[in-house]
Amino acid sequence: MSIFHNKKYDYTYDMRVDTLPAGRTYFTPDGNYPSITTILGKTANNVWLQAWKEKVGEEEAARISKEATDRGTLVHEYAERHFNNEDIINDLVQESSDVIQMTRDLVKITESGVEEIWGQEQVLWSNKYKYAGRCDMVGIWKGTPSIIDFKTSKKTKYIKQIKDYFIQCCAYAVAHNELYGTGIKNIVILITVDGKDPQCFETSAVPFLPELKNRRNQYDLL
Repeated sequence: MSIFHNKKYDYTYDMRVDTLPAGRTYFTPDGNYPSITTILGKTANNVWLQAWKEKVGEEEAARISKEATDRGTLVHEYAERHFNNEDIINDLVQESSDVIQMTRDLVKITESGVEEIWGQEQVLWSNKYKYAGRCDMVGIWKGTPSIIDFKTSKKTKYIKQIKDYFIQCCAYAVAHNELYGTGIKNIVILITVDGKDPQCFETSAVPFLPELKNRRNQYDLL
């Protein structure tokens, strides 16, 4: 299925990004800003994560985390190529069964709702709140301008577990509206799950703005 690409905005795709002692940093035309994922990661309540590392051991935790990151990167890359109208079949069939399944599920659930793609993997930044990030997709989801984010998971997710996903997408919406004069409020999170049905969470970005501001302020105090 080919989705219409509407290049209605002059997006920025290439930008210097470095991992500094303080975290991942984008060198935007307006200043050097921390990534939104760095901000959220450093201000998160990670008690559960530390407990998990203690349970499985640091070495095993590092292995599992790297495996998940590598798998997620591959699935994202294949999805991006597919939605850029590239033929990914010959490359995809050489991957592990979980990458194949998760990529196919992500493509299918995305195509079930996306009617128009404005851009993929574009850099967005906010001069007001001083952060930046790279958004998976912006476009029309079931008739509504939306921020669309892709996630991969080994297990089915529940809303209470993915609050930071919503804050991240809220940050992208705020930055897009600031840079391009839009009024995007809708955020869509598509999660492809290993061995299970993919998930779709759709909501308004508005309720997450206070927490975005709060976490940004917390980051400055670190």
